[in-house]
Amino acid sequence: MITNYEYLLFKRFFLSKKNEGYISIISWFSLIGIMLGVAVLIIVMSVMNGFRDELVKRIIGANGHLNIYSINKIISKKDLISLKSYKLFEDIKFNGIIETQGLIISNNSSKGIFIRGINSNDLLSISKFKDKIIRGKIYQNDKNQIIIGENLAKTLSVNVDDNIKIAVPKSDMTIFGNIPRFKTMKISGIFKLGMYEYDSNLVYTPLDISRSLTLLNDEEFNNIEIFVEYPDKLLLYLNKLKKFIDEKNLDKYYLISWKDRNKAFLDALNIERNVMFLILILIILIASLNIVSGLIIFVKDKNMDIGILRTIGLSKISLVKIFLLIGSTIGLIGTTFGILIGLIFCINIESIQFFLESFLSLELFSPEIYYLSKLPAKIDYLEVFYIGLLSILLTFISTIYPAIKSSKIDPIKTIRNE
Repeated sequence: MITNYEYLLFKRFFLSKKNEGYISIISWFSLIGIMLGVAVLIIVMSVMNGFRDELVKRIIGANGHLNIYSINKIISKKDLISLKSYKLFEDIKFNGIIETQGLIISNNSSKGIFIRGINSNDLLSISKFKDKIIRGKIYQNDKNQIIIGENLAKTLSVNVDDNIKIAVPKSDMTIFGNIPRFKTMKISGIFKLGMYEYDSNLVYTPLDISRSLTLLNDEEFNNIEIFVEYPDKLLLYLNKLKKFIDEKNLDKYYLISWKDRNKAFLDALNIERNVMFLILILIILIASLNIVSGLIIFVKDKNMDIGILRTIGLSKISLVKIFLLIGSTIGLIGTTFGILIGLIFCINIESIQFFLESFLSLELFSPEIYYLSKLPAKIDYLEVFYIGLLSILLTFISTIYPAIKSSKIDPIKTIRNE
């Protein structure tokens, strides 16, 4: 509890004239250091949160939450129908698809691609895929048509209604030997999922075309893609599907979730996030240590004033409280302004990115490197609260030593020396 006279002494010390006050160069550096440390920490953590969320949305938007694969690479249509009709799977959507790698060839160039064969109706049901088509339209299932990513179209210098060739790692036996399988197809549409890797390497084809390319018959798939209604309950769905597989003795089938497929990538993001947090918290710690230096210098300069106050009856506890209040105020001001700067920056991050790129005439956020076409930021206000709390706690702890040191000054000795 701070008494009135302790508060008056705090104001006297804290707001005194420049030539004798605590707000010295060291103190200003402490305040600015804390402010910048908090702001940078909020900005970096928000960008990393946004980066992770955007990537996850795009990964799931182009892929299922779960996938069923077969040891022999073939899944029968009968098993797909059995899954769809199972009473416990009413909130699960199953899409039979065919995936393979291949080569896409235009008049000007060629590129390795990932081919996904899926019926147009199933494709339209995936994360509002129709909204991702920026030119043209979804293919018709009975046509030799294909839709490709925007970046792939730019790489190949092709557009809607252009013809391209697809080659897959399957071959036909002829009298001249093995000949790779080729298919000439027309581009019916161009999509943009917003993730550079997908927009540069992924193409969608009708299911029958993919079957023809991979030599599968009309009743076969090589993958069942699963979308669940509640992605946060993924483990529950996973257990249900495993139970079904066991009950039906489908030992040749196995399940992989989107987290399993991207485990290394997600682990790398989490490790990077934690390391960045620890590194950036050091900025706040260093600024807090400057408060220690500033308060120690202040105690030394104010020995005479402290001695007089102690002589007229100011207790040691009161001195400790005054100095704790001074250091904590510096930390509180720096933290408050740091939070405001960090939040304002995050809210306007796209405008700031655009301004800097225009002003410096360079690309600050390359989609080829970061997989996304814009810099994301997601503010976690609980995380911001913890950052602010940690900053204030560090500055408070830094204030304890000089506060205790001020209480140990011998008033008689100090006045005699002065």
